[in-house]
Amino acid sequence: MDSTSATTVLADVAVVLLTGVALTPLRTRLRQPAVVGEIAVGVVLGHGVLGLLPGDPTERLFPPAARAHLAVLAQLGIVLFMFAAGWELDLRRLAGRARTVLAVTTASLALPFALAAVLAAALLARHPALAGPAATPALFTVFLGIALSASALSVLARIVEENRLQADGTGVLATACGALTEILLWCAVAAVAAAAHGPDHGGLPAALARIAGCAAALVLLVRPLLRRLLLGPARRAVTDRPLLVLLAVAGAALLCAWTASRLGLHAVIGAFALGLAMPRDAGEELRRAVQLPLRNAGALLVPVFFALTGLSVDLHGIDAAGLLAAALLLAVAWGGKFAGAVLGARLTGVPRREAATVGVLLNTKGLGEVLILTLGRDLGIIGERLFTVLLLTALAATLPVNPLVHRLAGRAGAPAPRPLLEARAAPGAPGG
Repeated sequence: MDSTSATTVLADVAVVLLTGVALTPLRTRLRQPAVVGEIAVGVVLGHGVLGLLPGDPTERLFPPAARAHLAVLAQLGIVLFMFAAGWELDLRRLAGRARTVLAVTTASLALPFALAAVLAAALLARHPALAGPAATPALFTVFLGIALSASALSVLARIVEENRLQADGTGVLATACGALTEILLWCAVAAVAAAAHGPDHGGLPAALARIAGCAAALVLLVRPLLRRLLLGPARRAVTDRPLLVLLAVAGAALLCAWTASRLGLHAVIGAFALGLAMPRDAGEELRRAVQLPLRNAGALLVPVFFALTGLSVDLHGIDAAGLLAAALLLAVAWGGKFAGAVLGARLTGVPRREAATVGVLLNTKGLGEVLILTLGRDLGIIGERLFTVLLLTALAATLPVNPLVHRLAGRAGAPAPRPLLEARAAPGAPGG
């Protein structure tokens, strides 16, 4: 990279970050999560807004050579961020709530997935150009089901915290279901990504075998080694040489991401899986010395990824048919997710209002959704036009979540929701 390209990349990162800061007051006033503002930055800086000005300032500000280097920075950011997200995901939240969590998660995945399968068949029959060059009917259908069933745990957790539901049964249930959803969908994404590489990687059976082998290695080898390193006799290294431990863990996350990529998966899947394998009881010292710095480093570069995604959005290519497709996709994604979650919650005895709150919360989209869509486009499963439509659908699905949760859970004069999950944990109580 020559000096001109280097300075252009530095200027581009500065523009992305500062534009995001400038849009934050408006985003906060509208009660929108950060992901909405970060993608909006890319749309504003892209051909949808800035590119309409004379002289095409978008191409001058983000030339192709600079975008290639920005993509590397973005990849580094999302790998570190997803590793930290996996580490923060505490599976102990699922303990004692298996029946309710499984019922809500299963229904909230199955219903939109089934509706997406019907919609995928209709789209392939009427608009085959929406599929990518590497798509088969089965791959396209499964991928569309994954995309429309996804939830964003990080955004969901932030909305739960903002509405002070983290100590309430509703927030705990939604967070636990979001965690299980994220794990299941990333496993499905790993299988689809590996299968999409075709015979070169052995097809789907070989892909599933690789995934099982990686999972076994993480559980049987990597996790015990990490526990010994971070919780055993060498634990003092966290206090004595925190920078060394930080570099070792970051290097392990990047190595895991590289390994996943070499196995035909996506790099972020390897980083996320290593995060899941990290010990959860290492104490505040490790969190301050390692987890938070890696998360913050990733968070600093994630806006670059979202901005590049927004730059690729071509709003001018969306006609009436595209808007109709977006409306159908939104109805399947939002309506199917909401109806499935409410149905699963009600069948296990969750009160109506709390069930509706959980259904709304599970409709949050975020980094994971954008990553899935980007991966589908890069693998050739979906075309550029459908990528744009699905990205707009994800944004539209997220827009009403926080206002609706605020209305359902924080309405003035409404009684505080009772801790439904804790009550059901008692012996003999239903739904535990």
